[in-house]
Amino acid sequence: MISILILEDNSTLANRLKDILMQWEFVAHVGLCSSIADANRLIDQNNWDVFLCDLGLPDGDGKESIRKYTDANPDGISIVISSKSDDTSIMSAIQSGAVGYIYKDDHSIQIVDAVKLALNGQSPISPSIAYSVVHMLANAEQSPTPRKSEPRDNGILTQREVEVLSAISKGLTYVETSEVLGISKNTVPVHIRNIYRKLQANNRSEAVFEAQNLGIKL
Repeated sequence: MISILILEDNSTLANRLKDILMQWEFVAHVGLCSSIADANRLIDQNNWDVFLCDLGLPDGDGKESIRKYTDANPDGISIVISSKSDDTSIMSAIQSGAVGYIYKDDHSIQIVDAVKLALNGQSPISPSIAYSVVHMLANAEQSPTPRKSEPRDNGILTQREVEVLSAISKGLTYVETSEVLGISKNTVPVHIRNIYRKLQANNRSEAVFEAQNLGIKL
C-alpha cells in the first residue's frame, strides 16, 4: 500500500485526482495541499511514497517542494502535473528530481497509469510534451561539459546518495545497486538524477570525479 501527496491549488482538480487514486486498491492514503508552505509541512510530517506536484502555486514555484520532498524521501517518486509546457519549466522540474511530467491540458489525465509507470521505473510523460523532453535530453547528452552557471550544492549528498554513487562507481548496475542497498530498483534512477544535479555532472565518471574532489569517500 502506498501514500500519495498532491500539491495542487485547483481544489476541483485536486479532489478529482484524489477520488481517482483512492479507487486504486494499492493506495492507502491521499493527502491534499494547496501551497508550498502546506506541502513542506506535510512532507516533514509523513513519509509519502509519491508526490504529485503543480508548479505554479500562489506562494512560489512547486519545484522548491520537489527538491524538499526528494531530500526528505530519497526513495520517493515525484511527478509534475502542470499547465506549463515550456522547455524551461519542464527541464527545471526534471533537474529538481521529478521523474514524470503530466500536462494538465491533455484531454485525459491517466493519473493511475502515470503513477504505475513511475513505480515501475519508467518516466510518465504526456504525449503533447514528449518531443520537447526528448529534444532537451538529446541536447544535454551532446553538451561536452556540465553547465557551471548555477551554483553547485557543494557535496551535500545524502547518505543514501553517497551509497548509490559508491555502488555505481564500482560498476554495479541499477538492479544490482538496489539489491545491495536494499532499496527499490525504481528509486535508483531518482538518486542518480539528484546526484548529477547536485554535482553538476553529466555522467557517472564526472559524478565520481566531482565527489572525490569534494572529499566524499566512496
